[in-house]
Amino acid sequence: MTIRSDNILLVGLEPERREAFSALLNQRGFQVRSALSGRQAFEGFEDQLPDLLVVPAALPDMSAAQLCQRLRLNAVTRGIPVLVLVETQNPEQERLILEQGADACLSSQTEPAFLMFRICTLLREQEEDPLSRTGGTFRQPCVAIVTAPGGLLWSWRGKGRDAPPVLSDLLRRNGASVVLIDDPDDFNLTNWPGGKDQPDCLVVDLGCPVFDGLAFAHTVVAMRRRTRQCMRVLGMVDGGQLSGQMASMAFTAGVDDLVDTDIAPDLLVARIGSLVRRKMVQDETRREEAHIESARARMALADALRRVNADLAAANRKLIEAQAKLVQSAKMASLGELAAGIAHEFNNPLAFVLAHENTVNRSIARALNAVREGDSLTAEQALAKSSERLAASLVGLSRMRDLVVSLRRFSRLEEGEFSRLDVPDAISMVLTLLAPKLGQNIRVVCALDAPPDLFCQAALVNQVVMNIVSNAADAIMEKQREQEASGQPAGEEDRIEIT
Repeated sequence: MTIRSDNILLVGLEPERREAFSALLNQRGFQVRSALSGRQAFEGFEDQLPDLLVVPAALPDMSAAQLCQRLRLNAVTRGIPVLVLVETQNPEQERLILEQGADACLSSQTEPAFLMFRICTLLREQEEDPLSRTGGTFRQPCVAIVTAPGGLLWSWRGKGRDAPPVLSDLLRRNGASVVLIDDPDDFNLTNWPGGKDQPDCLVVDLGCPVFDGLAFAHTVVAMRRRTRQCMRVLGMVDGGQLSGQMASMAFTAGVDDLVDTDIAPDLLVARIGSLVRRKMVQDETRREEAHIESARARMALADALRRVNADLAAANRKLIEAQAKLVQSAKMASLGELAAGIAHEFNNPLAFVLAHENTVNRSIARALNAVREGDSLTAEQALAKSSERLAASLVGLSRMRDLVVSLRRFSRLEEGEFSRLDVPDAISMVLTLLAPKLGQNIRVVCALDAPPDLFCQAALVNQVVMNIVSNAADAIMEKQREQEASGQPAGEEDRIEIT
């Protein structure tokens, strides 16, 4: 079989059988621990939980059925498998043991190979369906005995006034943690002594002459409701006092069960165990409800987070759209201003050319007449004047041609594709378009030392350069207007440096 490292706890086995069984399990690679009694085993659970328990049918302090019952009571230990060893294989005995909560029942004379087979199958079930123990810890049931010397519980089945209550030993042998409270005034659920877990059950002496047991029970129940505890209360009265009136008074005080001093020890321990089981089941129910509520809260939080993320995504989309509209508005505003300047720039050379048209026509007509008349000097003068006017018109037409070329290049603003851009050429083109706005008073000096090529979106680069230069020109012109309005003399030349 495969070598394993599971933790197996041997409880209550006789020394010879324990040694033989440990050797067999160690040989197969299991980690083996041992406990002399059921109580010692449960005390060890607080440090380390086993993967499997091997116990005899009768332990020194409890039966295998009682051990299984206590295991199944706690959610942390409920899934631990229990293998019960018996002297001889008896079908009826095996049926009873399995019905009492054990997972397997084998004879100590069983062949080792088959015994290992059953152990490995039980452990394999644990691996295939592991018990969730995250955040869970095992603790022994805690019972608090409230009595004082001279009380019923103190002397119940005891040897005298100075001896401790017998019930303490009975409960400890049954695997419970016991706390003795001889001064009810010191009892406080919110400040339990030693930082231990609060008691699962209070056994209150209702016939103690030192304190009023019913009043104490009433106080405990009120404290229990205030702190939302599930702790149970069992009251003990003197023999023969179990009357209807006493039961009514106990019920009013909040007592969960009532016994008298005539009760048998085993029955009293069983009654206390019943109250503890009910309390622990209620605790587990509350933990499950809290877990479900926590899961619902996490789901609600996740839904809220998804809604917030969706709202943020929608707001982000709207912001991007608004930003695009603002950029487009700024672009249209700058283009409108640019169009007005370009129209003015076109109009000047166009008017100049149109003005010289008549002059050129008249000069040509005059030259033709002079040629017909044989006056070559007059013809030459007229043609020279026409040539001068045409040359002047050519300057204006060249200016218009440059503007058209710049506009054609600037029209690539809408392409938006990445390409290699000649930055000096792009700046020159933008300055050509802005020349009408800059006029004669603003001079742009370019010192372009960086590499000329840039892989980018030409539209964005052109727009940025145009906005920067246009804003700088606006700032200079605004300052000049303020100086003229206030009558201040012009100082040094204004300068804006862009790097």
